[in-house]
Amino acid sequence: MLEKTLIHDVPVHARVGCTEEERREPQQILVDLELWWDVRAAAAADDISRAIDYVSVRAVTEQIAAMRPYALIEAIAERIVIGLFDRFPADKVLVRVRKPSALARFGVPWAGVEITRMRGG
Repeated sequence: MLEKTLIHDVPVHARVGCTEEERREPQQILVDLELWWDVRAAAAADDISRAIDYVSVRAVTEQIAAMRPYALIEAIAERIVIGLFDRFPADKVLVRVRKPSALARFGVPWAGVEITRMRGG
C-alpha cells in the first residue's frame, strides 16, 4: 500500500508561452504535486531523514520551472516529474501545472495539464 505526500498551490515563476513575447518575462504558474510512497518507515521513526521533505520537493519544482524558457506547460510538468523521480523515493508522481494567465481575458481562472507517472514506466 502506498500513501502520498501532497503539496498544492506551489507558486513558481517560469518563462512559458507559445510566443517569444509571452516567454520574455517570467509569469507565475501554480503547481500541485502528489508523491506516492511507503511512509511507514518514516512514520515509525518520526524522522525527516527517512521522509520526502516538502521543502526539497518545492525547491526542485521551482528550480526546474525557472531553468529555461518553455513553450508548453506540458514540458514543465514532464520535467518536474523526471526531476522528482531522480531525487525522491516515490513510486508514483502526479504533477499538475496551472497557468492562470492562459485564458484570463476570457474570465477563465486557469488552464492546465496534469501528468501522472509510475516509476520505471
